[in-house]
Amino acid sequence: MKQFLMHNDQIRILFLIAEPTDSARLRLRQELHDIKQRLQLAPKRERFVLDYELSSHPEEISQAILTFQPQIVHFSGHGTSNGELCFEDSLGRMQPVEPPVLAALFELVADWVECVVLNACYSDIQAQAIVQHIPFVIGMKTAIDDQAAIAFAVGFYTALGANRSIEQAFKFGHLQIQLQGFPESEYLSPVLHSKSSQKPKDTDLYIERPPIEQQCFEVIQQNSSLIRIKAPEKMGKTSLMKKILSYARECDYKTVALSCRGLIDNRVTTDLEQFLQSFCVAVGNKLGLPNQLSDFWDQQLSAIYNSSFYFQNYLLRNLTCPLVLALDDVDLVFEHSRIAEDFCKFLRICYESSKQGDSNSIIWEKLCLIIVHSTEIYTSLDINQSPLHNVGLIIDLPEFTQEQVQYLVILYGIDWTAVEVEQLMSMIGGHPLLLKIALNYVMRQNKTLEELLQVAPTSSGVFGDHLRELWEKLSKNLELKRVFSQVLQADEDNLIQLDPIQAKFLQRLGLVILEGNFVKVRCQLYRQYFRIFFRL
Repeated sequence: MKQFLMHNDQIRILFLIAEPTDSARLRLRQELHDIKQRLQLAPKRERFVLDYELSSHPEEISQAILTFQPQIVHFSGHGTSNGELCFEDSLGRMQPVEPPVLAALFELVADWVECVVLNACYSDIQAQAIVQHIPFVIGMKTAIDDQAAIAFAVGFYTALGANRSIEQAFKFGHLQIQLQGFPESEYLSPVLHSKSSQKPKDTDLYIERPPIEQQCFEVIQQNSSLIRIKAPEKMGKTSLMKKILSYARECDYKTVALSCRGLIDNRVTTDLEQFLQSFCVAVGNKLGLPNQLSDFWDQQLSAIYNSSFYFQNYLLRNLTCPLVLALDDVDLVFEHSRIAEDFCKFLRICYESSKQGDSNSIIWEKLCLIIVHSTEIYTSLDINQSPLHNVGLIIDLPEFTQEQVQYLVILYGIDWTAVEVEQLMSMIGGHPLLLKIALNYVMRQNKTLEELLQVAPTSSGVFGDHLRELWEKLSKNLELKRVFSQVLQADEDNLIQLDPIQAKFLQRLGLVILEGNFVKVRCQLYRQYFRIFFRL
């Protein structure tokens, strides 16, 4: 990678300002003034050449970059929660530009642009797309205060003026926000991406679904919070959970992730006390604490009371920072009638104990809960009738939008038009797992979209293993299989109504989408494949 800041005789910076008349006023010109001032004070100020566009229109951006040929492009203005940057149209009004568009532009000018700074709210989505082509890109993963954004820019360019590297200058920008007394959420917003440190274009890419992530980040910072993430299987629930835990660790919280798969067996599913004891010990193990149940468990009291007491007086009392406890695969607990409802009751007690106003409330304020499950109705439990009904922040994960799929395609390095993305989505929708399978196949096997779609709804196609797995699950429940057959027979434009429990079970498998009291097959892939098996 070129180290232009260390070796170039001249560093050219293009500063783009966009302040549409129909947007909130920002102090963008103040940011430009402060940057100019810092560069003029630099020990080798003659190295820096600063040019700027005060009213940036989309059609003028490429012209300015081609003409000036900057090493650094700095954008200052507004960003939307879905990652668009807001430029100005011919009348001065807001004109959003999507991540794929700017990424394509910077791919064409990557011969000389070495760093892009996007000093705008929610611009990290843009940054992740652009860094596929540009060595360094800085974006903001959340909304950021106007003054904090200026502080970051001042710190960043002060360090560049002192001949520091991009990485070091980024840290000075962070520090400048802190020095001016802004809250933690502000100085954690800037993110530096380096092209050399990007993961291979493969399986672990995370696509944000604004404003969900930001909502979760805000809630997790509250005392004694609870987030419940629900969606059909394979929709990215665990990935979102990991994203929240990563953010919590950035905030210096302690985190524990616990899958209920390791807690459930034939012994504990029929005995609430054994299950809760196992749960308490498992959390303690994750925290590096020895089993002290014998010191805190009173056989004369209920299992729920004892578990709460153990959390309060052993697991939480001596923590010096908040604890985020994330429970994945909670479906496995909800399926067992002898423990499901009481476990929900225990979790609700954990959530509400901080609100009692007694001497122990401050202890419970340290605990933040994340509960991950697939639907609302199970064999033995209806969440809407359980102690967890309407408790905390409830996240119902949607499919990816076309814009998010287009962005994912860019991250995989696949050169598809918007029409080709539409063709893919007409077969599999915005289902995260199916998209991951499809794009990995195209990238690794060097296949075309036409080749992918031709065999997609067959057992020999790239989705074959996934489709066979769904068929096996259906085959184990003859009633569910019969009901799904009715859904397949229905006309695509005339949805049918099912028993709510049956509909929820099909939704849990990801086979259908619910629209009010009606259901439809999730995507053409499922419709075409299963109609063959049902001989329809």
